[in-house]
Amino acid sequence: MGRKKKAEEHENHERWLVSYADFVTLLFAFFTTLYAISTVDSQKAGKLQRSVNESLGTAVFASGSKTLSLSMGSGGVDTEAARNSLQSIKMPPNSHLQATSQILKDEKELGKFKQSIEKLLAPALQKGIIRTHLEPRGFVISLGEGGFFDSGYAEIKPEGIDLLSIIAASLAPVGNQIRIEGHTDNVPIRNSKFPSNWELSSARASNVVRYVISQFGFKPELLSPAGFAEFRPVASNETEEGKSRNRRVDIVVLNPTAAEVEPK
Repeated sequence: MGRKKKAEEHENHERWLVSYADFVTLLFAFFTTLYAISTVDSQKAGKLQRSVNESLGTAVFASGSKTLSLSMGSGGVDTEAARNSLQSIKMPPNSHLQATSQILKDEKELGKFKQSIEKLLAPALQKGIIRTHLEPRGFVISLGEGGFFDSGYAEIKPEGIDLLSIIAASLAPVGNQIRIEGHTDNVPIRNSKFPSNWELSSARASNVVRYVISQFGFKPELLSPAGFAEFRPVASNETEEGKSRNRRVDIVVLNPTAAEVEPK
């Protein structure tokens, strides 16, 4: 009995300290890893900035900034590496790139701008996710439904946000009036949110307007959304391919002559 009592007296009641010390060590390792990751990301961002600037022969990123600069250069805009780098850029919110703006005055200037956009977005153009063309009222960038919206929904898909960010950054320095126009095919939609294609097309256009204003500082007075439902088709609704082309949101950079009839 005396030996048992003596053993109990020497029992270690502080064994929890071992587990506690292990826990603290794990926490330290965890936060050290987080810090290391953040440092690596910063270094990668710097490398991306230098790589894109060198590839394009222009300052795509403003010095000391994480926002895009749209000053045009004469370098290799059409290089695959540069396009892939730009495709991966996630623009920060509220970059307010439209602090200074330049009006594209005529068809010639709009045509040059169209060429620069097409070089920047070549992969999306090749896949048919977007289409571009000039028309009497200005320069049109058509966003196909498949790349930007789920069928029957007006919210912009995450992969569409990335591409729209590049387009918006390119348009931000432009001082022309811009119309955002929603279009659908001729298949009626009736659900709890959109009783007709009018509401769906209008909601999609409005969501694009809201995004570029809130994330890129576009001047609200230069933008206007419109919904045309199925009544402005660009292809026949008799085929699935034609219907697919008609389901779109058009970003229309109006030439000054067309903009004169816009509400002031």
